[in-house]
Amino acid sequence: MNISAVIPAYNESDNIKATVEEILAITGKRSDIDKFKVIVVDDHSYDNTYDIVNNIHDSRVSCLRLSRQSGSHTALRAGIKEADGDIVLCMAADGQDDPNCLEEMISRWNNGDKIVWALRKTRENESYFSRLFAQVFYWILFWTARSDLQGIELSRADFYLLDRVVVRAINSCGERNTSVFGLIVWLGFKQGFVEYERRKRKTGSSKWNFRSRLRLAKDWIIAFSGLPLKLMTVVGFLVAFVGFSYSLFLIISGIVIGRPVQGWASTMVVILLLGGLQMTMFGIVGEYLWRNLDETRKRPLYFIERSTKEDNKE
Repeated sequence: MNISAVIPAYNESDNIKATVEEILAITGKRSDIDKFKVIVVDDHSYDNTYDIVNNIHDSRVSCLRLSRQSGSHTALRAGIKEADGDIVLCMAADGQDDPNCLEEMISRWNNGDKIVWALRKTRENESYFSRLFAQVFYWILFWTARSDLQGIELSRADFYLLDRVVVRAINSCGERNTSVFGLIVWLGFKQGFVEYERRKRKTGSSKWNFRSRLRLAKDWIIAFSGLPLKLMTVVGFLVAFVGFSYSLFLIISGIVIGRPVQGWASTMVVILLLGGLQMTMFGIVGEYLWRNLDETRKRPLYFIERSTKEDNKE
């Protein structure tokens, strides 16, 4: 069995060595693993994350450093493309993901699951806002991606294991503005899960904030659904119907009842309402046009600034 572990890292100099050494120690005890390697993808950290990994003198460990900060999902895509294992394990660099549940994940894979999620047993140690955002976030993902996953609460998902066939499918998707999570849910395949106790972060703080989560949610909705365009059409029709009905009401009031139009205030309200809706709709259309332009440029998703493979040749 050939396994590759992909670990995206951004400013994780305090955690990355312990994380890599732990996964090496756990997999080293298994006799059924013929080949194992760790691929750390440094998302252009401004600390010495890359140098620390490069100084782990183990042939099973390599590191890619992206030429600019591109986000954890792009870093994952870079690592997944580099991986050649029958199984690809994607996990975080901060030590919160427990690799001890790898045995159970492999067991699920041996039973036919092409994707195995590791779900934390609880999110009680997080704030109410974080738990609420996660629930809404993944509900939107399921809805827009039209996923039929049963019994898998992705709001508790942290890391995952991918079969080679799933890796090939992900690598065949060339779009830029998307996420690995979104692609996995959208791709389908047989999926299963295991549960584990998520550990506390050893040092430092999470790089995820409200802004990054909101940006990812927007990317997922636009990447996997035409729902905003459909909503725009429905809202536009309803607004047009209201405008027509109000105009008809004014005409009937003026001709039949003899009621005069009440000043300019109502007219301004209608203009502002319609103007605001039009601006919102044009913004949505503009987002889609920008994404279409971005895709047609066919720019590479990432560039490798340094590689331990190349560095060690010198």
